[in-house]
Amino acid sequence: MLQDKINETNQLPPNSAFFIPYSMQMGVGLLAFLRTIPAEAGRDAWVTVILSGFITLAIMAIIFRLLETERKFGRPDLFSIHQRLFGKWIGGLLNFLALVYIAIHGVAFLRTYFQVINVWIFPQLPVWEFSILFCLLLWYIVLGGIRVIGGICFMSFIILVIMMPTNAFAVQYAHFSNLLPLFETSPFMVLKSFITAAQSFGGFEMILFFYPFIKKPEAARKWGYFALLTSTYTYLTIMLLSLLYFNQPELQKLLWPITTYWKRINFPLFSHFDIIGIFSIFWILLPSIAFSVWAISRGIKHLFPVKQKIALIFVLIIFVVLCQIPKNGGDLILLNQLYTQAAFYFMYAYIPCLFLIQWISGKVRQKSS
Repeated sequence: MLQDKINETNQLPPNSAFFIPYSMQMGVGLLAFLRTIPAEAGRDAWVTVILSGFITLAIMAIIFRLLETERKFGRPDLFSIHQRLFGKWIGGLLNFLALVYIAIHGVAFLRTYFQVINVWIFPQLPVWEFSILFCLLLWYIVLGGIRVIGGICFMSFIILVIMMPTNAFAVQYAHFSNLLPLFETSPFMVLKSFITAAQSFGGFEMILFFYPFIKKPEAARKWGYFALLTSTYTYLTIMLLSLLYFNQPELQKLLWPITTYWKRINFPLFSHFDIIGIFSIFWILLPSIAFSVWAISRGIKHLFPVKQKIALIFVLIIFVVLCQIPKNGGDLILLNQLYTQAAFYFMYAYIPCLFLIQWISGKVRQKSS
């Protein structure tokens, strides 16, 4: 179990349980979900968003129960839970797999954002050049510690709040008939689209890694729930406005519908609002990838006898290398599908199973004592 004391200067306020999970959910998911969810659920995609929001709230409740129970035994995070329940070797293997999952999350988001930059702004920019520059920025941020990442998450939230009013431009072109008839999609297709939505709603489970750094963890629960309600509201608003603005055939043809929508917004002084929108996605996406790098480097520190600063350099080199693997759009789609499947099983299957194992272990311990 990990029992090293966390210095108060490295601790986060309780409201970080709002800003970090919310920022982790935003990012590339904003670009993709307007196409991927309606591809299965059609005009009832808004139902999938509401369903995903309620189920993630249930999973968040399970996560808080997991962590609060673990506080009695030592450091309340996923690394400690694995080691206590499964022992050194199996627990170490599960921790390594958790790091692989976080790496898939970070690389998928980083490589997808580069693809957007490559298509819309810098078509001649090489992957290696962009990934090295981005990773140098990540190195500077993560080196500052978890509180710097928390500050970036807060800035990301502010930028997203500033960007949200741009959705109002869709209202004047809304076709409410696009939502009719209601509830025509079969329950099976809605459930299928729910699996697809894991890419957009994933990220909140990262509280399993930063929970020990919260100064008053007992006050974090309400902030965590508020974060998921806010992200569900954000996704639901964008989904409804997009369904009203685009018709179904148009949504399926567009790779990133929100960037196409931004391209149609015109201001007297800004003829290319889509460029501003894409650069704003950079700041919305930055905390998600920065936190992934921080969590992996910290996990390596506890798996192997190496300092986190050294592990950080190793992780960034791995990110640069992995970003070179997808060569085209087809490879990138496969990478995002891999992350979607991994996020679905990790959030909705593994976390409840882990909670059940922890509960059984507690009952056995109580009976034996």
